[in-house]
Amino acid sequence: MTNDKQPTLFENPPLDEPLQLLPLDQYDVIAVCYSGGKDSLACLLHLLDLGVPPSKIELHHQDIDGQGEALMDWPCTHAYVQATGDALGIPVVFSWRDGGFVREMLRDKEPTAGVSYEREGARVSLPTIRASLGTRRKFPQTSADLSVRWCSAALKIDPFARVLNNEPAYQGKKVLVVTGERREESSARAKYDETEEHRCNSRNHLVHQWRPVIDWTEQQVWDIIERHRVRAHPAYQLSWGRVSCLACIFGDNDQWASVKSIAPERFSRIANLEREFGTTIKKGQSVEEMARKGSEFVSDKPEELRRLALSPDAFTKELFFLADGEQWKVPTGAYKRCGGPS
Repeated sequence: MTNDKQPTLFENPPLDEPLQLLPLDQYDVIAVCYSGGKDSLACLLHLLDLGVPPSKIELHHQDIDGQGEALMDWPCTHAYVQATGDALGIPVVFSWRDGGFVREMLRDKEPTAGVSYEREGARVSLPTIRASLGTRRKFPQTSADLSVRWCSAALKIDPFARVLNNEPAYQGKKVLVVTGERREESSARAKYDETEEHRCNSRNHLVHQWRPVIDWTEQQVWDIIERHRVRAHPAYQLSWGRVSCLACIFGDNDQWASVKSIAPERFSRIANLEREFGTTIKKGQSVEEMARKGSEFVSDKPEELRRLALSPDAFTKELFFLADGEQWKVPTGAYKRCGGPS
């Protein structure tokens, strides 16, 4: 996965050959795209196992609700991501679309908002320039097509790319972007390359992408988390099978019933917006219809765990690793399919 031959800074491989990574110690920055979920966590722990010093790593997380109306994301995710960095001595870069999910969804003959990010204690704003007017007025749709499943493109992929392209610290540097897709997850992800040139690669900086757990099984993912004695994101402990959004558009009937149980105000807001738009998230079924068909799985979980998941600041670095004498247990959401991108 690495190559002893070091290319010049902006040299690219022939198009018909797989990208060969540089030796890891030759990258100036290793940017881990970190959702707080198990796969990106496994990537991070694997880098540490390979001997990559924490000082070379950055965690990059995109806040879906963008400091606007809290509607989709887990309230605890920002704190969990920060606790990861604090516990491991790794800096965290938070980025977001200004106004977040709700502002982007409610756009009506308006431009897409700018992007903001926080790095090393400084907040930077990147306004959208020459943006065309557009209207959404609907939720992202459950599709592999990012033009309609716009949440990933507008709220994750683009903000991260704008940070890489505009932050002066990355200019003229060699950057390795690490992401946690696995072939086991879907037929589409089974076709991903392990290594490739990142979309931000340019004359200004070399940017490679590596998917180090692409061929791992879910068992291997949980094994490395157990070996490091890390407490998984509270969503897994509440029986969610994926950590994306609390109200992920790919949720199945049981998940929507559970959203209604644990976050009834958010559920009602989403249901009302579906009616207002005249367009449902899942074609042919409203979230209310899905919830009625499903069986919630959260009301039997400990109150303290539900409180932790719904708190914006309760998860701290002291909770990231299990305490001495505490037994690591496989979360109830492990090996569970809760829906996800194809």
